[in-house]
Formats: sequence, C-alpha cells, structure tokens
Amino acid sequence: MPGPQGVPRADIVKLLAEGHSNREIGRRLHTNPKRVGQIRTELQLPQYEPSPSLTLEQKWTTRTRTVPGGHMQWKGTLRGGMPNLVYLQRNHSARRIAFEIGHQREPVGRVLPGCGQAWCVAPEHATDEPMRRADAKFAAIFGRAA
Repeated sequence: MPGPQGVPRADIVKLLAEGHSNREIGRRLHTNPKRVGQIRTELQLPQYEPSPSLTLEQKWTTRTRTVPGGHMQWKGTLRGGMPNLVYLQRNHSARRIAFEIGHQREPVGRVLPGCGQAWCVAPEHATDEPMRRADAKFAAIFGRAA
C-alpha cells in the first residue's frame, strides 16, 4: 500500500524491524501511527510490547522513603486512599509488593502494616491475614508483652 508523499514505507518497515511502537515511529517520522499499525498488520508483525527498564520491585523502591524506626513511607500515588503503583499499565498494591519483597511469597488476603503505623509500607512490617490470626492467637495465649 503506497503511503502519503514524504514518508517512505521502507523507513517505517526499518523502524518496525527495530522493535519500536506505532506511536514512536509516527512521532519520529511525522506520520500517522494508524498507518504504521496497518503496515505492521500487513507484515504480520506482533503488536508492540514495552519492555520495562525497571523491575516491579525496583520501581516500588523508587517510590518509598526510609524513615526512623525501620518504617518506610510511600511517596507514590494513592488509589482509593491506598498506596498504589502502576507498572506495565496495571495497578499494583504497594503493600502487596512490600509483602512479597519481605516474605518471598504472595500474601493471603489484605496486607496491612503490623507496626501500628497505617502509612508504613516497610516489607518487614507487612502482614497478611494468616500472620495476623497467628499473632492474635499468640497474644491470647501468652499476652501482648511476650
């Protein structure tokens, strides 16, 4: 399919082969990204998938600040009043990420800080429902001071 004057199809194909997105190619060559998408489809190339420059854990770390007492404060965005991180166009609970960092497993149920500071996202302070149930049973048997 011949394109408009000024943007050779070969230039678009070259950038597609390098792995760029339709939008990026459109921006670089001053052409419509929809045209780039049509050429991508004609060549049966897969849709563009961004490769993250940071891992989920690394991005989480850039949004936290260590404060006295071993706590961590969330500097990122909130969603419904809760710490939230958008990674690869998906919302992630910052508390759940903290739990996975601190405990090397996925949490069961809600993740809450076990330190008593509602704003804390320190991995060591993150607790899930089974942990809180076990803590409550322990306290019932031995008391809070144990």
